Parts: sequence; C-alpha cells; structure tokens
Amino acid sequence: MELKDLFSKQISFFNADLKSKDEVIEFLSNNLEKEKYIKSTDDFKAAVYKRESEGSTGVGDGIGIPHVLNPTVQKSAIAFVKLKNKVDWQSLDDQPVDLVFMIMTNGKDGNEHLTALADLSGFLMKAEVQKKLRSAKSIKDVQNALTKEEQKVEKVEKSGSYDVIGITACPTGIAHTYMAQEKLEEYAKQKGLTVKIETQGRRGIENKLTQEDIDNAKVIILAHDKALEGLSRLNGKKVIDTNTKEAIFKGDQLIEKYKKGEGLTEVKASSDSSEVSEFTMRKFLDIKGNLLGGISRMLPFVVAGGIILGIAFLIDFAAGNGNAGGEFGTINPAAGWFAAIGKISMSMMVPILGAFIAFSIVGSQGLMPGMVAGLFSSNILGFGYAYDGDGNPIMNGWSGLWARLIPKNLQGSESGFIGAIIGGYLAALLVVGWSKAMLKFPKGLQGARDIVFIPVLSLLSISLTMFVINIPLGFIMGGISLGISELAQLNLLWLVSILIGFMMCVDMGGPINKIAYSLGNLAVGGKLVTDINAAGNAFNDQTIIMASAMLAGMLPPLMVAMSTIIFPRAWTAKDRDAAKANWLMGACFVSEGAIPFMVKDPKRVAVSAMAGGALIGGLVGALKIKLLASHGGVFVFPLLSSSYLENGSMNGGSIALGAGSAVLIVLGASFISAMILGLWRTADIKNGKLTLDATNGVKESILEKIESVKNNTKINNKEEKLTLLNKKLDNYSAFETELATKQKAYQAILEEKHKQREARKANK
Repeated sequence: MELKDLFSKQISFFNADLKSKDEVIEFLSNNLEKEKYIKSTDDFKAAVYKRESEGSTGVGDGIGIPHVLNPTVQKSAIAFVKLKNKVDWQSLDDQPVDLVFMIMTNGKDGNEHLTALADLSGFLMKAEVQKKLRSAKSIKDVQNALTKEEQKVEKVEKSGSYDVIGITACPTGIAHTYMAQEKLEEYAKQKGLTVKIETQGRRGIENKLTQEDIDNAKVIILAHDKALEGLSRLNGKKVIDTNTKEAIFKGDQLIEKYKKGEGLTEVKASSDSSEVSEFTMRKFLDIKGNLLGGISRMLPFVVAGGIILGIAFLIDFAAGNGNAGGEFGTINPAAGWFAAIGKISMSMMVPILGAFIAFSIVGSQGLMPGMVAGLFSSNILGFGYAYDGDGNPIMNGWSGLWARLIPKNLQGSESGFIGAIIGGYLAALLVVGWSKAMLKFPKGLQGARDIVFIPVLSLLSISLTMFVINIPLGFIMGGISLGISELAQLNLLWLVSILIGFMMCVDMGGPINKIAYSLGNLAVGGKLVTDINAAGNAFNDQTIIMASAMLAGMLPPLMVAMSTIIFPRAWTAKDRDAAKANWLMGACFVSEGAIPFMVKDPKRVAVSAMAGGALIGGLVGALKIKLLASHGGVFVFPLLSSSYLENGSMNGGSIALGAGSAVLIVLGASFISAMILGLWRTADIKNGKLTLDATNGVKESILEKIESVKNNTKINNKEEKLTLLNKKLDNYSAFETELATKQKAYQAILEEKHKQREARKANK
C-alpha cells in the first residue's frame, strides 16, 4: 500500500474555517463517522484525546499529526485538513498549525498501512513537501506531494561502519518514532556522517542495530518516550538519552554535545527486558497512577461478585429463607451456588489490588509478590492464623502454622485494603532491590535470575515483611471494631449507625469502609452484640448496623452519577461516560465504583460522600431500619424492616416502612451529596482551583448541534436556531478564556507560596 492510497476526497478538506484544536477534532470525527470510516464519534474522540494527553501531536513546522489506534476505526486512512487560519496545537516548537493529518487504524488490517504511515512522517519533515501541501487545492495535489519519487533514501553499504547510531520510539509507535529517525538521519548527513537509526514502532523493531554497529559507532543517541527493548546490547556504552522532541528539533546539537562529551550517561541495563531496564524510583512517586492501576483491575471482581451475591440473596428470599440470619444467601442449594461464585470473586479484590499496584511500578515481576501481599492482607489463607474460641492457636496439621510462631497477644489479623496498598508498594520495592542486587549476574545465568532467583527471594521477603506489618495493622483495625461494639453494648446504636454510615464513605471500598462493612456482617451473624440481655433492644436491633452500612455504601457511586448529570460542566466527557456504570454499581452496593473519581479528586468526592453517609446513618438509626442480608443492594431491599412496626418478627408493615424509607433515604442523601460535590467543583473551577484534565464536552455538544441544524433541511427557523447556538458557543468560549486566566493566576499564587516555603527552609 502506497501512502497516497490512504487519502481520499471524502475526508480531505481545504481552507477549512476552524478556530481551535477542539473544533478540528470535532469536525474530522463527525465527517469520518458520516463517511463510515469510524463506528462511533464519541469513542473516536475519546481515543484522540487520550493520545493527546500523552504528549502533543503537533510535530512542529505548522503540522499536526493526531493519530488513533482503536477498534472504532473501520478502515485505515488519513484525513487531511488545510486550515484557513492557524490554530494552537500545543506543538513541540510552540508554533500554531495549519496542516492536520488525522491518522487512524484499528491494528487489524496488516502492516502495510503502518509502512505508509511511517513514510508520511518522513515526508512531512521536508521543506519542499510542506510547501507543496500548503499550496494544494485538491486531493490530487496532496497525493502528488506525497509520492515515493519525492523521497530519496541514501544507504551506507558497509555494515558496522556508521558514525552515528540511535534508537527511536514513541508510545503509539506511528508518528514521532519515524520523525525522530528521519531528522537524526538528516542532521547526520548534513554533517557528512554515516548514520543508522533503529526504530521500535508499531511494526516492531526495524533497522536493528548489530553489536558491530554499536561497537564501532562514534555517536549514540537514544530518543524515546517509552521503554526501549534490548538495551543490554549497549551496556557500558556512553549515550545521550533523550526524547523524540529533542531529536526532531535539536538533533544536530545532540550530535555536537556527544562529540564534546556533554550530557552522556552510561547504559546499565539489567537484561534484555524493557521492564527490568526501566526500574526507576520515579515510578513509586506516581501514587495516583499506581492506585488506579490496581483499582482498575480490581473493580471487575467487585462488580461481578457483588451482583452475583445479590442474586444469591434474592433466591434465598424467594425460597422463604429471609429469617436465616448470618446464613442467609446460602440455605437454598441454588442460592448457595451463586453465593460461592460471588464470594470467590469478592475475596480476590484485595490480592488483585496488591498485585497490580506492584505491576504498575515494576511490571510482571511484581505480580506474584504483590498478590501474595494482598493474600496476607485479606487473610484468605486464614489457616495460617487459625485460633480457637479462646484465642489459642489451633495446632492441627496445616492449621495455625503462623499462629504457632507468635504470642497470643500478638495474634495476626486481616489488614484489608490498607495492607494491600502498603504491601503492593513494598513488593515492588523488594523486586527493584533484588534486581539491582543481581545486576551483574553472568550472562548465562540471567534467564535463571529472572525466572527463579528474583521470584523466590521476592516471595520470601514480602512474606516475612507482611507477616510482621500485619500485626500492627491488624491491631489498628481490631481496635476500631472493639470500640464500635462497645457503643452498641451501651444501647447507642443510633450513634453507631451514624458512625458506620460515615465510615462507609470515607474511602469507598478501602480499609475504613471494610471495617464498617465487617461490623455489619458481625451484626447479621449476631456476633456484634453477643449479650442477649444487653440494655434495651441492642441484641435484636444490631442489624441496624448492616442496614446503615449497605445503604451508605450505595451512596458514593450514585452521588457521582447524579452529579455528572446535574453539573455536566464540572466533569469531563470521559468522566460522564464512566459514571454511567455507577448507577448499576450503586444499586448493587458496589461502593468501589466511586474510587476512580475519588483518586482524581479525593477531597471533594470524599467529603461530599461522608456528609451523605452520615445523614443516611442518622436516618437509618432514627427509623430503626434493620437488614438481615450482608450484601445485595436493591436485590435485598425486601429484607429491610423497621423494628418500630415489628411484633417479634418481620411483617408487611415493618417491611413496607423499612424498604420504602430506605429508597427515599438513599436517593435523597445521594442527591444532597451530588449537589454538594457539583457546587463545590463548579465554584473551584470558576476560581481556578480545579482544572479539568480533558474537555468537558460542552463545546463539542454545541458544535454537534450546530452541525445537525445546518444539515437538517426540514427546520423552519434554521437561522434563528443557528444564531442562538452560535451565541451559546461564543459565551462558552469566553467562559473558557476567563477560566484559563483564573487558573493561571491561581497557579501563580501556588508557585509563590511554594517559593516562600522553600525560602523559609533555606533560612533555617
């Protein structure tokens, strides 16, 4: 496939009057869907903006090359726009663009189109090609400017005799990889030097450097925006390690710097694995990214497990087992089958969290020790800490293996999410430590090192670490549980209910949430208030704790979903789309659906949820709403009842009051929390304290409506509607400009405060 074959008249536009980068993306996306090149405008735009967030596709010289690799693309192509006026594209050379090439592929139609796309990168680096494109008036002019005759490649015949060598790579492996290659080759040839540049792009490794090439080279440049493969080939060599932007715009300076011995680093890659060679302490500092890495992998286990557990409770209720107490959901054989599946899935939450936190830092080497840390934290392998009713270790075969090693007063216990988070980081740290300690292993033993030595030592060291830290972490969680059970014994269940509702919303599936939920489970089994003669009705009413825990746990995802609808401007388009799933997660009592939103905006999301959770707890306690099931969300609402109308057992009146009140309480509290969250975010956006990390979709929505009105021939008052929509667009553009000014001013204030703090530290 030739480069020109990827262009077509239907998706090529000349002198388009577009005013911004967002307008260009919107314009192209709509036309690509119209011409059946993509399936979904929304999915395509989301992919475009995701790539833009990784680094600008404005490559300089007034050219923008946004590119997408996504299943929504139906066939590989390049859309072209020559703009009437230049627009800001956050380009690498800080100059606006007037030529835009939208590259799209789904990755399924072979490598021939990737070859063509790589050719495009090389063509666009040439001044004569740029000139022809800017004077182009038709698709034929564009295709003529990008024919193979325009590209002349000079090759050095003798292998291993190159003056300049290098490796280039970018995240998508389509554009910047080949542009950096082209420019480095151009800079070297201008200096009369022979050159060979290896590319690690979407087509894999091409033009691979041999050991002879490396040993004989006078200049070595690594220009990459992602981890490189096979760095051990260069061990001991001095190189300039930089990014593709530097190679594209300052390649000649890099060559000169190398000759002067400036800015050189020595390659010390531990193996041919990019994962191992990229171990760096900087990855530990990306706390948000590491947490999201674990949480995103954990959520499917929570969502699926929670829904299936709800089915188990529903089956048992339908079978007449609603008063089974702590065994509810397991009495009917069919219910038990679903309950087992749900419990297995839910029990994997914490190990998966630990595993993928470690994975996000050190790659696949972190999976095993990270998962073991999570297993320790979740106490799935409870046989290690098996105790009898008096707290003595059960010493019977495989039971109580670890309990035998520690005194009774230091019994290990479950540390939950907090243990998995800490354990995931510690596992990654141990993998890095052992990898660096074995850096100089003989070449013949490197395979055994990665497959045997590092995994074995990582397993032993993380196990010993978690064995120790689980003791203090377990005591922290145990102390909280003991305090709440004492309040229940004093007939202060209403206060406990408020506290439980509050705790369920503090970290939305984290350790504090799990403590509150565990207390609810104890109440369902009659093990929170164990004295049947306790003051008042504390023993009989203790399942109020479970009702408070479940209803408050439903609030965070519902709050987020409501807020994105009520306050669309306060959320990105991606956030609003992701929040749609929160309706189901909230209904099924899967609090973890709100965690990704809390990680991005911890203060506002958590505080808003805690206010609603405490309100739910207070109302549940006041109405004495009880729940006999430990999970299930809306599936177990028929099991809610109010002890005000009970006469020894559940009846129609008590269920009606309990279930009906619960619906109103959850929806009302979620609405109040959504209002707090939305108003708070809106206020902070307006004063510059909060900046959305992507478009909120408002401008795109207006532009879409304008385009729809323009193309609709059946509208009578078309001009009036277009005038109104354009006015809305102008107002929103002015609003965005004002926001940008306020955000810059707020950032300046923060920078000044930071400088003052640093100055005070220096004076001390």
